[in-house]
Amino acid sequence: MRTNSEKNRSKKGYRKYFIILPVVFLICGYILFFVCLTPILNPLISVYSLAFSNTNSRTAAESGTNSIFNGSTGIRNGIVNYDEFDYPAYGDIFGKITVEGTNIDCNLIFGSNTSLLRQGACVSIYGHIPGCGSGILVGAHNNTYFHSLPRAKEGATVNVETNYGSFVYRVKETKIIKDTDRQGYEKQLNGDEETLILYTCYPVDTLASTPDRFFVFCELVSGPKVNMFE
Repeated sequence: MRTNSEKNRSKKGYRKYFIILPVVFLICGYILFFVCLTPILNPLISVYSLAFSNTNSRTAAESGTNSIFNGSTGIRNGIVNYDEFDYPAYGDIFGKITVEGTNIDCNLIFGSNTSLLRQGACVSIYGHIPGCGSGILVGAHNNTYFHSLPRAKEGATVNVETNYGSFVYRVKETKIIKDTDRQGYEKQLNGDEETLILYTCYPVDTLASTPDRFFVFCELVSGPKVNMFE
């Protein structure tokens, strides 16, 4: 038979398990909860920070982005040689863009990644910059800077100010294109005519990633030509 002391030790052991096991299960439950929900919560948190943070008021210094844009140069035609201006480096703010009939009025940034898209409209490095005589591909988030892009109508004016000149484009057509369909815009991007291509996720009121993109194709009206060979 067990002595009283052995019985007491046994009871104490059971009490320890009653305390420790619920704590262990609670910790495991929290870990499982976060592992399962993180893939869902992270995009929503990211969208919330983009949609409701005061991103428009952030300066280049505050965001860590370098700005080489100081307002309109007054150069609206003629030829600008390559060695006469600072060609934007990746991540540089080098201009502003506004679109008639929309609320679009934001920085123009060379390069595109998650951080840069929080600060303005991003010019793809796989295209060109305004004035080079070919396609310029510009994208921004549908929940922030390009939320009103679908309001751009045929004939609307798009103004692009850069650190080397002022450009005016006219909306020629709009299209909804699958995000995997590069052929939907490659001809304009690599063509012999200067085409400004704006795009964002579509529908614009969705929070999650979408398979469609809203594209706006614009023809050049005026602006200086950039001589890349001088």
